[in-house]
Amino acid sequence: MESILKEFMLLQTALEVLLLVLLAAVLWRTRSRKDSQANLDSRNTSPSLLPEELKNSLERFLTESDRISKTFEANLNDKKELSASLILKLDRRLADYRELLAKTEEAVKKGQERLLELNQGSQADLAIQTQDINQANPAAPEVRALVLQLAKKGLSVEDIAVRSKLHRGEVELIIDLENQFNV
Repeated sequence: MESILKEFMLLQTALEVLLLVLLAAVLWRTRSRKDSQANLDSRNTSPSLLPEELKNSLERFLTESDRISKTFEANLNDKKELSASLILKLDRRLADYRELLAKTEEAVKKGQERLLELNQGSQADLAIQTQDINQANPAAPEVRALVLQLAKKGLSVEDIAVRSKLHRGEVELIIDLENQFNV
């Protein structure tokens, strides 16, 4: 913020120097005009009117320069206040964004922890399911359906027993019961 204020002050100083240079240029031109006009119009204009005109011209110039510098100063002060206000708003937003980022990072961390827990739970469920498959229940509908499907494909009782993890007698029983009820 200080650098912005320094830049505005430097700009104001530069404009004031520019106004002084312009004032000097106007005075120099007025003086050179006065000299050339005095030589050309010495018969038509009285010498007492030229200094009065010059004085009036300079007063108008100084009045206008003063008005412009006051307007510039007021604008500069408005810009300073606006800049300070914007910087405060940006600081507040930055603080809000940092807080939001911290909350988001915390939520992501919790989500990752929960995902890890679920993943570990899924692995535990998979181990239980694997145990269940190794000890298949011949009465379970899905086991019976698997046995019957494999039998329809023409697999032998031994092959069906290996694939369904059942004993040969259980496979034969399921197939015999199905044949009895569907006849």
